Amino acid sequence: MVKDNGFSERARAWHGSAHSTVAPRGGLLLCHGFTSTPQSLRDWGEDHAARGWEVSLPLLPGHGASWRELARTPWQEWAGAVREAAHGLAARHGSIAVGGLSMGGALALALAEDPRTAPLVDSLVLVNPAVALPRAQAIALPVLQHLVPSIAPIASDTANGAAEEAYDRTPVRAVEQMRRLQRRVRRGLAEVRCPVLLATSVEDHVVDPRCSDLVARTVSGAVERLALTRSHHVATLDHDAPLLFARSAAFLDAVAAHA
Repeated sequence: MVKDNGFSERARAWHGSAHSTVAPRGGLLLCHGFTSTPQSLRDWGEDHAARGWEVSLPLLPGHGASWRELARTPWQEWAGAVREAAHGLAARHGSIAVGGLSMGGALALALAEDPRTAPLVDSLVLVNPAVALPRAQAIALPVLQHLVPSIAPIASDTANGAAEEAYDRTPVRAVEQMRRLQRRVRRGLAEVRCPVLLATSVEDHVVDPRCSDLVARTVSGAVERLALTRSHHVATLDHDAPLLFARSAAFLDAVAAHA
């Protein structure tokens, strides 16, 4: 976690070309989470680029700058940035895989639900997808957003102490925007027909693991579950990261082989 404008190079948007020494796999779009940055997924992207994937890891609008800027950013801009990145990769590969952590998982699901972009998405890898807020928080947000500008941060929920580059405050108006995104995504879950790898931390202090259960029982595509027993919310930086990356690679290869 860092203060505003104190982000490193790894927090910027990143593009990884497939290594020339391995067989090309295709295009992979990775979507980071709420208040976070591409740093949280950079290891995942580098791992899969080394395996032959062309990886696009955009910085979502309102992120990596100031939490006050995020407070002014509607959820449609996050979705639009992900959609634009998907079209860019698909222009070179025909169809792509999409992965996401937390709110990035919700944005990945939104791509697979949208009839304009669903044909571009071959598969999803979702890590602790945030598709709902706690009920009390969701009820209070419409009023709270006009009373309190920010609350405590949610970043760096890891069992190994790894730091996530993210805002040191959580803008309440942006949480309300995320709630609206989540509501839209929940309505369309049954429209997701591609295969899904669903990785869920057993202990998560940010997103209720029951969000993964909701995704698993509602989407129409085949679902493969992966329990992350040694990691908290930001599993891509935690103890289970090597396991997650290996299972992600095997899953995506199996989908490609079947196709």
